[in-house]
Amino acid sequence: MRQIVLSFAILLCSAVGSSAGDTKTWYDIEQMDGWQSCDECAGVGGNGPSASYWTKKGINSPSQDGHSRQFFLGGSTPYANALFSKRLTGDSSLIRSKRKFIYDLYFYYTKAEAAQALEFDINQHIDGKSYIWGTQCNVRAGHSWDIWDNVNKKWIDTGIYCPTPPTYKWNHVVLEMERTSDNRLRYIAITFNGKKHYLNRYYKPRSNSWLGLTMNYQMDGNVRQEDYHSWVDNFKFVAW
Repeated sequence: MRQIVLSFAILLCSAVGSSAGDTKTWYDIEQMDGWQSCDECAGVGGNGPSASYWTKKGINSPSQDGHSRQFFLGGSTPYANALFSKRLTGDSSLIRSKRKFIYDLYFYYTKAEAAQALEFDINQHIDGKSYIWGTQCNVRAGHSWDIWDNVNKKWIDTGIYCPTPPTYKWNHVVLEMERTSDNRLRYIAITFNGKKHYLNRYYKPRSNSWLGLTMNYQMDGNVRQEDYHSWVDNFKFVAW
């Protein structure tokens, strides 16, 4: 696996978006305005049950830098979910030019038994195609890392063990993905709390007329739909 070396100039930038050469980096995504959220769209086939959910930025505790984003999921319907997303850009030239990605996020939560799964996604919609690199830690149904099959709209068990994320500490997720030269989705690697697993799996995209580059974070509820909160901090995305 080729290691990604960011230039000193990029690392010094404190803005939410910066670029150098062919690399584009968005920093502190959790602090950006314009996050969107939904419950029904987070279910199977985009037709899930209703839930209670919200998000709020600028939380100083728990946080790593004094500015985390808090998320909440609750309600009364079992297995209801909440999808939270941030569109980074709608610039078609920029989106088209980026094929390799690193999604880098820290999350913290306090109620492990309430989470059915936690999901982390990269969405690239360009030139009539939808590329969704969906990745979830399936906490309650097998303790596996699952990845998303775009064409068949289903989760694929990778066989890679995903332990219940520890509570009351910051967990670190890093996803490495690629849109190949023949426009397939390549799942390269998942690193969770410093432990890296290589995937090297390929899937085809679906047709879609939407345009955008969007990051997702999703909370899934358990059979009792217990209320729970989570926090995200130092959320960074690198594309080149």
